[in-house]
Amino acid sequence: MSDFDKVLDQRGMNSLKWEFTVRNGVPEQWDQTDPEQGEDQVLSMWVADMDFKTADPIVNALRKRVDRGIFGYAFITEVYLNAVQGWMKRRHGYPIEHDWIVPTIGIVPALSMIVRKFSSPGEKVLIQRPVYYPFSNAIKNNDRSVLCSPLKLENNRYQMDLEDLEEKAANPEVNLMILCTPHNPVGRAWSFEDIQKVGEICLKHQVLLVADEIHGDLIMPGHQFHSYGLLDPKLLENVIICTAPSKSF
Repeated sequence: MSDFDKVLDQRGMNSLKWEFTVRNGVPEQWDQTDPEQGEDQVLSMWVADMDFKTADPIVNALRKRVDRGIFGYAFITEVYLNAVQGWMKRRHGYPIEHDWIVPTIGIVPALSMIVRKFSSPGEKVLIQRPVYYPFSNAIKNNDRSVLCSPLKLENNRYQMDLEDLEEKAANPEVNLMILCTPHNPVGRAWSFEDIQKVGEICLKHQVLLVADEIHGDLIMPGHQFHSYGLLDPKLLENVIICTAPSKSF
């Protein structure tokens, strides 16, 4: 059983989340000798890094591997594939096949690989700002340019501008779109209708869709995450879905 009440102090543990201010200097107007203004008063809310202890089954599995003392290359096993398949089915009702699973070292490196594979230098890649900034990095660092269809803030709630999105997707220089679902940082779990419309727009204009679903397990009560994998099979022929256990666990 995980303990979500115990506060763990990560300072002094080379924690990017908590030691960034120390290494880069806290704001000059702060008096670090004053306990009410010093670094201990900083609430580090800028990065998705949990302060909860990792679940015991994960720690125990890692400890078992560490105790062997050998860390050579390993195969992707049936146990791993079954675990991914089972989780997606149980958690999201999304049936997947083993040969659909392509392991990478992380979603951000995967985005760079996808950009290089499915677009050409000088082309535009469509995103919806405000959005997780590494999307832009994966595009610009690979000699492509960002084309943005901004989200609209209406009644204190972000919405997709689907009319603008379709106009941008029709640009002949656009062959790729990266969708964040659920959306980081605006916190929207997009409706089934939203993601279906995005899929239809991309299919209509022959734009390959990349759906980053890494936050799909972190949904507030009263809301629901709709995986792109639940859409019409014809739309699934035009998508790469990215997910990972790192946010969930």
